[in-house]
Amino acid sequence: MDVDLFIKKMPQAVKELITREAFDNRRSINQEAIALLEEALVHRVGAPIAKRKQMEALLEGYADSGSGSLTDLAALGSTPRMLS
Repeated sequence: MDVDLFIKKMPQAVKELITREAFDNRRSINQEAIALLEEALVHRVGAPIAKRKQMEALLEGYADSGSGSLTDLAALGSTPRMLS
């Protein structure tokens, strides 16, 4: 279901940037604001998943190498950290 979103006290610089992007992309200001929010959310939500997958691949590569020392893991390009 679509709902209205009202942004109170938006900084003028942000409004001007959204307006410029809307003009460049031939969208209304509301359509551009929604597109920018979607983009930002995809990057924010997708980033931890990508990092986790990268770390899992790194650990799988380490396990497949059959070595077993932490210095070998560091040589693969990262140091072990806790996954949240």
